[in-house]
Amino acid sequence: MLCTSACPADSFEISGFDFYSLIGRLRKIEASVFSPVLGCTSGGNTACHAKNACFGFLSEEHLIALYIFMQNPLQIDMTGCSECGNSFIVGEVEKRISGIEEKTAMKISDKVMLVKNSADLDFREVSYDRRGFFNALKKKTLTQAAGLFDNDSHDDVVQSYSFKKVPFKRDLLNRALKVLSDGEHNALLRNYYYTVNLTGDCDNCFSCIGMCPTGALKIDRKDSDQKLMFNSSLCSGCGLCKGFCMNNAILIGKGVSGLYPFEFVTIQSQVTLSNLTTKLHAGAK
Repeated sequence: MLCTSACPADSFEISGFDFYSLIGRLRKIEASVFSPVLGCTSGGNTACHAKNACFGFLSEEHLIALYIFMQNPLQIDMTGCSECGNSFIVGEVEKRISGIEEKTAMKISDKVMLVKNSADLDFREVSYDRRGFFNALKKKTLTQAAGLFDNDSHDDVVQSYSFKKVPFKRDLLNRALKVLSDGEHNALLRNYYYTVNLTGDCDNCFSCIGMCPTGALKIDRKDSDQKLMFNSSLCSGCGLCKGFCMNNAILIGKGVSGLYPFEFVTIQSQVTLSNLTTKLHAGAK
């Protein structure tokens, strides 16, 4: 499942899997069991509260979402990974958690715990008494009211147009931004979002708009002098626009200009050294 976590355009997906529903189930279980256990479908008869495909699907975006939307620590049961052909996945997920913590200072390992030894796994059966039942019902209601897992809930996120589609991992981060503290919010913008700029070589052919798979680029039609516009919340950083540009005029960088990535902003052209040299030679002639 590494391909599903690595692809910026979400070209691969797990059949029948709904990550938001998974979080909803785990959140409901928290009312009865303090720390739910998430297992793997290849884990045999290991006791867990929910199972999923190989943990290679856990991208940094998925791990951030678990950290933010789970109230209590979640145990990831990796006790059987050592005997699996995909045992290297443990190291991959550990590196991803370390990478998030280095870039954002979020203590992911405090909320998403990778359990590799059976003796360390704390599995408890779900049993609802009267109080537990109403706590679970209340928690589910609050979750729905918050709109965290409703696909149509985030009205402030600009949707892409036509056949274009915002990748799921990008949608996860867009939802996460709504509930983070200022420090974590800014760290997420610096490290997981992108800014597109133009050099003076851009001739406004707008071919990049057609190549962009997510709808992050569009034409500013307010003035007769049409310009390119960009929305960071829709950009996955795939680089198709840059690779397709015949003039090599597109620059993609990490981070967002400003603190609100959900709006389209007009891209201002930047003068590069090569472009300036060309203009100077033209002027001399």
